[in-house]
Formats: sequence, C-alpha cells, structure tokens
Amino acid sequence: MKKKRLTYSNFYFYLLLLAPILAVYILFFVIPVVSSMFFSLTNFNGISLKFKWVGFNNYDVAFHDKVFKKAMVNTFLFALGATVLQNLFAIVFAMALNTKIKSRNFLRMLLFAPCMLSPVVVAFIWQFIYMPDGMLNHLLGTDITWLGNRKTALSCVVIAHVWMWIGYSSTIYMSNLQSISTDILEAAAIDGAGPWQKFGSIILPMLAPATTINVTLAFTQSLKVFDIVYAMTGGGPLNSTETVGTYVVANMNRGLHGYASAQTVLLTIVIVLFGQVLIGVLKKREEAIY
Repeated sequence: MKKKRLTYSNFYFYLLLLAPILAVYILFFVIPVVSSMFFSLTNFNGISLKFKWVGFNNYDVAFHDKVFKKAMVNTFLFALGATVLQNLFAIVFAMALNTKIKSRNFLRMLLFAPCMLSPVVVAFIWQFIYMPDGMLNHLLGTDITWLGNRKTALSCVVIAHVWMWIGYSSTIYMSNLQSISTDILEAAAIDGAGPWQKFGSIILPMLAPATTINVTLAFTQSLKVFDIVYAMTGGGPLNSTETVGTYVVANMNRGLHGYASAQTVLLTIVIVLFGQVLIGVLKKREEAIY
C-alpha cells in the first residue's frame, strides 16, 4: 500500500485534521509567549491598558535586581539537586522493582502514586513532616525548624519535589530495563562479571535513552518550579527559597506585570538554551553507546 504524500490537492484536508491541535497550541503557547514578550517592554500593571513603552528597561532592572539574581541561583540549585536526586533514586527503585519480588505491582503503584497528587497536597504533607513537632524531628530527636531555617529550607523543598516525581522517572527507567536482553546479562555472569560490573558496564550504558528523557524532563521542569515552593515556603525565609516562578508571582501581585513578563522571558530563554545543550550532550552519549 502506497503512502499518501502531501500535495496541493490534499493540503487543506490535512490542515483541517491538524486545526484543533494547532488552535490549542496557538491559544495556550504562542499567544502567551508573544504577549509576555510584548508586555515585557512596557510598564503594564495588569489592569489598565494605558501602559507606556519602556523598551529594555525592565530587563536592565532585572540584571541589577539582587532578589532576582538570588531567585535565579536558587532556581538552578533546585533544578540541579532535584535532577541528580530524582534520577539517582529512580534508578535504584527501578532496579529493585524490576526483580521478581513479591507484591512488586503493588509497590510500583505505591511508588508512582505521589506524582498523581497535587503539588499543593504534597506541600502540605511535607510541611507536616517538617514541623518543629512533626514526624522528622520526632524520628531524629531534634527540634529544628526545617522550613524556617535559611540553611535547610531549599533542601527540604527539593526533597519534597523529588519524592513526588521519583515514581514517574522510575517508570521510564523500568520500561528501558525490560528492553535489555537477559542473554547479555547471563553471558556477562558466565564471564565472571559481578553485580556491580554488570550494572556499570552493561545496564547503566543501556539505560541511556531513559536517562536522556528523565534528565532533560527533570531539569527543564525543575527550572519552572513554582507551586510546591509557593505552598511550602512562599519563597522565604529571607528569599532563601525564592525561585524565578515565585518572584514573578510576587511582582505580579505588586502590579509590576511588565517587569514580571521580562523575568518570564529571561527564564524561557534559559530553559530553551540549557534544554538544547542538555539534549545535545545526552544524545551524543546515546550515539556513542549504540
């Protein structure tokens, strides 16, 4: 059966099929991005349409704003910590649940369940755990104010975020593990390879496709983090957990929509650049292995 090629006669037919998804894409992606870029060059306050054109003034203010710089650093630290921990624990859990242990299906469901929860619900759960008289202090025998301490607050939010998304990453790793032929592992065992040698020399390199997906998703999504941070700490104490997302909302609440739009544009540029670099590096790693 011959495949139909795109011609002038069937172009409008295919365009009609794509129209719904194109409409959604334009409505929820193109228009917000273009409007943010436009309003970032104005002093728009979110209400009145009598705004003034200020050019790149908002960007100049952002580059000299100490809180924005702090928010950007926190965002990168959050993304780096979340990406490393999420993928590290996801591989461990995927390896454990890929074995023939009893109740593995129930354990898989239990591991995946947190990512089905709302980030706000996850935030409330972990707020309870981190309370001065909460579960963590009871277990450790301490009375630390985890979310009220500038040294521990960001790490605490990262742990909550990682707990939420470990199951998602583990599922991707498990699907990749199941595609690895057992014959290769059996041959390695016959040649005298131990568990760590098999993992380092065979399993980990062959998890490259899943690693590319998980690392890219974890890093780019973490750069956009907002809800769980806002619900747990609101960016405090003293901006120690302030991310670009929470700072943008704070500026919008102050009526500085133009300035907030400039910050979102800068964050979008950072996400696109780092995302492309990350995908390029990980894809080259895949090609070198396969």
